[in-house]
Parts: sequence; C-alpha cells; structure tokens
Amino acid sequence: MLAVKALADMAHTLLHIEGVDPLAMPRYLELNLRVPLDGGNDIRHAAGTAVEQITQRVREVREHEKALRPGAVYSYFANSSHAEGCRPTEPRHVFDGYSSTGKPIFSDFVTMAIERKDPHIEQLLAGEEIVLTRVTMGRVLRTQQLAEFGGNSPVYKILGQVDAGLFRVLGAAGRCAFSFQLLRGTTLEGRVRLRLHPVGAVDPMDLADPALLQILNRFQRHLDVEALRLQGQLQHGEVDEEAFVLPMLNEFAQRLQSRTRSAGRRTQHGLERSEEGQRPTSRAYPDAAEASDGAILWDLDQNTIVVLGGKGRVHVFTPQGKHVTSVMMQGHAIERRQHMGRWRLAEPEERGEFRIQIKRLVASGDTATHGDDAVAPAQPPNGA
Repeated sequence: MLAVKALADMAHTLLHIEGVDPLAMPRYLELNLRVPLDGGNDIRHAAGTAVEQITQRVREVREHEKALRPGAVYSYFANSSHAEGCRPTEPRHVFDGYSSTGKPIFSDFVTMAIERKDPHIEQLLAGEEIVLTRVTMGRVLRTQQLAEFGGNSPVYKILGQVDAGLFRVLGAAGRCAFSFQLLRGTTLEGRVRLRLHPVGAVDPMDLADPALLQILNRFQRHLDVEALRLQGQLQHGEVDEEAFVLPMLNEFAQRLQSRTRSAGRRTQHGLERSEEGQRPTSRAYPDAAEASDGAILWDLDQNTIVVLGGKGRVHVFTPQGKHVTSVMMQGHAIERRQHMGRWRLAEPEERGEFRIQIKRLVASGDTATHGDDAVAPAQPPNGA
C-alpha cells in the first residue's frame, strides 16, 4: 500500500508540474510493473522503470495537448503549432496536406472545389446558401511528408478530415471554410482518444448559424463513444484506424451539408435581421467605460481587447480604443475561449492604456461603431 501510494503521489506531482487540466486528471495509470524478489540493483531498476513509464505517459499526452492550438495545424518542421504558417490567414483557406519537410500547406477551398469539379460548385458560385464538403484521409495529407519530418509521429496524428465551406460569419461580408480534422491521441490512462479539431482562419464561435456548433459538439460526443470501440478492437489485433473512422467522417460531412440546405431556406433579409439582433454595437463604448478589471480581456490570436458587457454582450476593440465588432455570446462560449487560452485577463498596463484611450475617444466624440466593416488586427504593445 505504501509503495502504490508513493507512486500515486509522484504521478499527481508530475501531472501538476506538466500543467494537466484538473478536470482531465485520470482515475488511474496502467503500468507494466515487474517486482524482483532478490533485491539489490534489480529493485532500483524496477523502480526506475515504473517512474519512467509514468513520466513517459504524461509527456506523450502533454505533447499532444500542446500541439492542439485552436484553428491551427501542427508543423513538424518547427515542432510547434504556434510557428508562422501554422494557421490559415484567409477565411476560405483549408489544410491541403504537408510538404516534404512537414510544413502545413493551405489552399483556397473554392479553387479546390472547382479543380475537382464538385457537382454543386456552380450553385456555390451563383451565391446559393449551400455548403460543399470533401473527405480526405490522413495518409493522403501525408503523401509528400518524409518520415524524418514527422511522417509517422504520434504527437499530431490526423486520421482524416472534412473540408467544408462556405459558412456565413457574424458581422462579416464574406464567408469562410474549415478543415475539420479527426485526430488520434492517447489519454493518461493509455487509452485511445479521438478528437475533433477545427482548422481555419475564423473561430467557429463566430459562425452565424449556432446550430453548426451543436453539430460539432454532438460529433465529438460520438467520437468519445467510438474511441472505446476502437480501443477494444486494437486489443484484439491490428486495426486500420483510418478505415475505422471513414464512415464517421462521411456521416459528419453529410450532416454539415444537410444543415446548410435547411438554413439556406431562410431569406437573406432574415439572416441580416438575425445578425443585427446579435450585434449590440450601441452599448460598446458605455460598456467599455464601465468595465471592471475582470471584464477587460486580451485576445491572444487577434491582439485585440475584449470587453464583457452585461446580458451576454461582448465588444471587441483595438488597443487604441477603436471599435471592431460586437456580438451576443453565451457564458459557456466565453468560458471556453478563456479555458483554451485564447482570451486572458488584460495586464494592468494594457487595461490602463485602454481606459485612457476610451476616455480620450469619448471626450472627443469619436466613438463610431462598426457594423460589417472589417478592421485589421492591431499589433500588441511593444511588439509582444
């Protein structure tokens, strides 16, 4: 009992040091433990093996978690998902595979649909509210990728993806596309984990149709169940994991298409009215002027200030106090962005400078708010 408790205490310490989310803490860790009976160096070796198994499991899971940056693809060349070129810069760009050196390649979704002669491309080009989809398996995305540049890496393993577009975006004149990737990871217990990972220049939270997020959430819950079935099959022999997930990807693509056909029946006027009702721009500067320290956040992806107003109002400003956009957002959506690290509390100097700029603009009467105007992301203070 003392030995097992000591191993458990050590595992808890390692998990804490590695920054594993408390909600993701496992109930147990499976170890392959050999207990020598003659003592001496064999005991030291057995103890070291147990410790190494725990540290290795924690390390693998943390590497996988660090590779998951919202909207971005892992670069095997840079060993990071935060390097330049890991996230598409254009709303219509989707992930088009890896180069030989493991760098992500992005291409325009509409151009790709034209080149592959999608049967519905003419409807899309004519402006109809439809979504086209394409299912691609992981081995195809890795065709050019050399083994020494992560071709067989377990850190970020793509089993397949669904490219989908075009989607309407709140407060934006254009539309966007996504690569919805199905990734294979491992839980701290050592079991298979299947993850849905959207890749795109636009945050899924900013999509005009809230039902699309429900589709994504339901698909992730389905993957949680299917991961258990995959684990069982792997325990009984070799399994082609990509063939296993192919029917799921096809069904997911069909759901995206079906939902969009239904949404497409709404009139353009109805969509515009819906967006207007979700954009409380008139309260942008009053909410900013009254915001407490805890209501002023920094968006790490866009380098903008986010102000949380009352009744679900969320306002986005440049650090110089210029209004970018305003939307209505549910509490869980706000918490998710904070939990995933996209939004953090603004630093005291960031809050102070922002408040000075807001007061200056209010005093001068320069408090124009933007409707559908796009504002380029501002640079962070001091080039940070």
